Amino acid sequence: MGGLARHAAALGALSAVITALAAVLALIIIPWQLAATDRIQRGQTAREIYREFLALTVNKPELAVADWCAIRDSRDGAAYEAYVDFLLYTAEQALDTGPDWEAPMREHLADHLPFLCSRPDLTQFSDPLAALLTGLRKGCKAVPTCPDPL
Repeated sequence: MGGLARHAAALGALSAVITALAAVLALIIIPWQLAATDRIQRGQTAREIYREFLALTVNKPELAVADWCAIRDSRDGAAYEAYVDFLLYTAEQALDTGPDWEAPMREHLADHLPFLCSRPDLTQFSDPLAALLTGLRKGCKAVPTCPDPL
């Protein structure tokens, strides 16, 4: 017991140093762990939304291949707009998880250029989707414009 009493001050100081190191490690590891959990969750959410988009496309294939100019003023046009809005939301969620989604989202969105080119303001989207749309919309000059309804 005498040795313990003699070294009590040193043991107390060592204990304080160890506690401080543990606190500093916690300040580093906890945000890293939270960020990793967030990335995993966003990735899972993007995959689920993409699966829902694909299921909608399988169940309503006419929306995936619709002629925007022919249906724009009809009930089918409203359904098509909602379909493309869901595609844009899907693309935004997917692209925000990483660049691996760029090619499949570009492919899906390119099929809807007549609609996307008819929309003047697409700035409300995240930076990755806005950049993809900007690139796609460079092809708008080659897309025939819809004739005015009679």
